[in-house]
Amino acid sequence: MDVEIAPFFTTEELNELSRESGFVQRESKLNGSLFLDLIVFNAETLRSQSLNDMSATLKDSHGIEITKQSLHERFNESALVFLKTALERLLQQQLDSARTSLDKARGFDRILIKDSTSFQADASLREYYPGSGGSGSAASVRIQFEYDILSGKINDLSVNPFNIQDATDSVTTLELTRSGDLIIRDLAYMGLDVLEQITQKLAYYVCRANPIVNIYEKKGNRDEKVDFVKVCRSMKKYGMTFLEKEVYLGNEKKLKTRLIVYRLPEQEVARRLRKAREARKKKGRGELSKEYKVRASLNLFVTNANYELIATKDVWPLYQLRWQIELIFKTWKSICNIEKVKKVNRYRFECYIYSKLILIVLGWHIIWQTAKQLFGREGKALSFLKASKTLLGKKIAELRELFMLGKGRIEVFMARFYDLSRTNHLLEKRQKEPTSLELLLSALNVELHSVANEQKSAGPA
Repeated sequence: MDVEIAPFFTTEELNELSRESGFVQRESKLNGSLFLDLIVFNAETLRSQSLNDMSATLKDSHGIEITKQSLHERFNESALVFLKTALERLLQQQLDSARTSLDKARGFDRILIKDSTSFQADASLREYYPGSGGSGSAASVRIQFEYDILSGKINDLSVNPFNIQDATDSVTTLELTRSGDLIIRDLAYMGLDVLEQITQKLAYYVCRANPIVNIYEKKGNRDEKVDFVKVCRSMKKYGMTFLEKEVYLGNEKKLKTRLIVYRLPEQEVARRLRKAREARKKKGRGELSKEYKVRASLNLFVTNANYELIATKDVWPLYQLRWQIELIFKTWKSICNIEKVKKVNRYRFECYIYSKLILIVLGWHIIWQTAKQLFGREGKALSFLKASKTLLGKKIAELRELFMLGKGRIEVFMARFYDLSRTNHLLEKRQKEPTSLELLLSALNVELHSVANEQKSAGPA
């Protein structure tokens, strides 16, 4: 199996990194490599992990005696800087794997999908991680995650207080956007100012149309608000499932864009209206307006990519790729248990979060590489959840041997994991529904070129 996985750090590199960060200032029993080994390759959650357990592990596995009080003191700002730097270095060592046709999508250099996940922390951390306030949690963490679905490279992975909203993050991380990128994000990230700046960077966006932003179209020399009642009536009359218009967004500084309108099936419209009525009833509000009912029967998307890059019919399938990230967050919580925490000091809490993210990134490299190889060779879709359950749940000891102890060869491990994945980690496809990779290839008009013939000359995987 062709594979190029950037190695993790050597013991010498980790120890040097720990000295640079101030975690180790002189000769110490607990050096950087041992500390990272102790907390990264540990299957326990922070909720069940005690300092005494960790102290016992150091004694039993490494012959190092250190009291739990001394260990407590090692969870400090320098330890946090050390782990943050290790994660940043790991993110820089991204995959540059054997190419499949997935990388050859014309028109976009990267397709970036971003979202956030959050979880509650103990109220004692509210000074550092303020929550939503009111009846919500006093302390909560929000993790932002963005990756390129063409290459699997992670573009952003950051830990923030919950009260730093997605809209704020979207503005502050705009410098990560490059010319030729396609940005697919939830509505919360995509204010008019962000859409405008993406356009100025010669990048592209696909997102839902904001229901509180006015949408205009040119009628002669006048700008008129789009009448969605008429649009819906016309689509029904002529049996249209989708259409597009050239429109302008905003009241004053109008942004020119494509508006793509999809008409939803009746059962989906009924479900939306039922949920909306229940929500309004709980809040003691009146009936739904006619305009709301019409908008509920439509899916509205905006994009600045021209028709040659994204055809009208393909905008919704591309946007659906955003849900792939929800499966990733499910993996973080159900398998890595990143949200299972207890009352500890700030630095121990943060060290735990970053140690989990380091393990997640290591696993991500292996799983993404396996997914691309599996799809490119056999046209099969990998279940990230199943693969993660095996890799991060049952093979942590093997990962530790590979990346910390230097035992075994990554090529051998990857070949075995690939063989296991092709039979036990396949995505259970819903009837007639395409997988996310099939959606991507279809929407970008990319044909899957069989790479089997190319690899025959190179011998068996």
